Amino acid sequence: MIKKTDRFTLLHTEKSKFQKKNTKQSYFFMLSYSFFLIFIGLFSGSLPLLFDGTLNILTSPSHLLTDYIALGSINSAFLNSGILTLVSVLLTRRNNIPITGPLIAALFTVSGCSFFGKNLYNSIPIIIGGYIYSKIVKKPFSSVIVVSLFGSALSPIISYITFGLSLPLILSIPLSYIIGIFLGIILPPLASHVLNFHQGFSLYNVGFTSGLIAMLFTSTLKIFDRQVDVKNLVSTSFHDEMLLFLLVLFSLMFCSGFLLNHCSIKGLKTISQTSGKLITDFITIATVGPTLMNMALMGFLLTGFTVICHGTMNGPIIGAILSAVGFSAFGNHPLNSLPLLVGVFLTAQFTPAFQIDQTVVVMAGIFGTSLAPIAGYYGPIYGLVAGYLHLSLVTNVNFLHGGLNLYNNGFSTGFVAAVMVPLLDNILQIKKEKMNAGKRKSKKNY
Repeated sequence: MIKKTDRFTLLHTEKSKFQKKNTKQSYFFMLSYSFFLIFIGLFSGSLPLLFDGTLNILTSPSHLLTDYIALGSINSAFLNSGILTLVSVLLTRRNNIPITGPLIAALFTVSGCSFFGKNLYNSIPIIIGGYIYSKIVKKPFSSVIVVSLFGSALSPIISYITFGLSLPLILSIPLSYIIGIFLGIILPPLASHVLNFHQGFSLYNVGFTSGLIAMLFTSTLKIFDRQVDVKNLVSTSFHDEMLLFLLVLFSLMFCSGFLLNHCSIKGLKTISQTSGKLITDFITIATVGPTLMNMALMGFLLTGFTVICHGTMNGPIIGAILSAVGFSAFGNHPLNSLPLLVGVFLTAQFTPAFQIDQTVVVMAGIFGTSLAPIAGYYGPIYGLVAGYLHLSLVTNVNFLHGGLNLYNNGFSTGFVAAVMVPLLDNILQIKKEKMNAGKRKSKKNY
């Protein structure tokens, strides 16, 4: 007969082995994905084009929307994304961080936004700031690294100070890094408090926090008569190539998940039954295999949405899809995301203010899945309403931060969730009270 203490030790050992296996599989997947991007970057164009494109990327102000494929080249954009993803993966591995849903979301967001705003030069200060913050509060760096990775949403601030203010480089480089490190220090404590604002119903919590910081920074620039002009540089020449890349990537992802799950789709149902409200870690809930399959299914859904909208595949749209796919390990699944996509599509289709094939509209639909927990928790009808409100708002908040927050949609979804959730909770409370009153009346009559 096994003693109670022995049984506990056995269960703890089995759980530890299971977690190590999950982490090993996840790191192998993320490393493979990073090298896949780098491979495409090295072999999809000439070396002179790669060099010139990379130089253009590193020396650009990089605020929204700056498509690195149009600014540099398709091979330099892939190389930039691959290197940043690889560095991020190695950084987390160096700190012995087990790969969870939030970390996968952070890594894929880094990868995606590296197609339209993040690069190695402008991301480093945010990470350094996060490291300094961990030393100040005497916590391990591993406890803030996910927020720091997400916090590179503010990377354009570093590039804009360096290359967009017409200052001498001897002054602009140290100034931008000092400010970037400061932003990295204040981001973790702000992000933890802002979570209460939308109660976990916007998946892009750091995006909302970054929007507030970028808004204050842009306002400060305006005081000194420095105007940040919103850009709109997007490519139109590589639609077929980018579509093929996504289809191959998501096919490989689904097959990998299927094999890791012992050639079964078991676990997908468990994922689809969650609301997605923060914090919902699909790797913890359903292991790596089903999570990868869910990510792939979301990838196909978002790619299909882009095609239906007749959108042109470019850096920002690719970045949006990859970011949302990352969050498919951390809250998104097709059932809670589809109502948001439909809501954005119908709003753009039947209102004169939008063209359904515009890059900003397609991105609003893809990134609007940040509000998927509303559909998952309150029902698909409210998901449609959230999609409508998000598209209406996101196209009007960019001027607040001048494009210096790459997660403009995360900024918008934070406001939408903050407005909708209290109202929906009130509606549910009223319905519950009426239902209870009806039950009491029935009992009395009986």
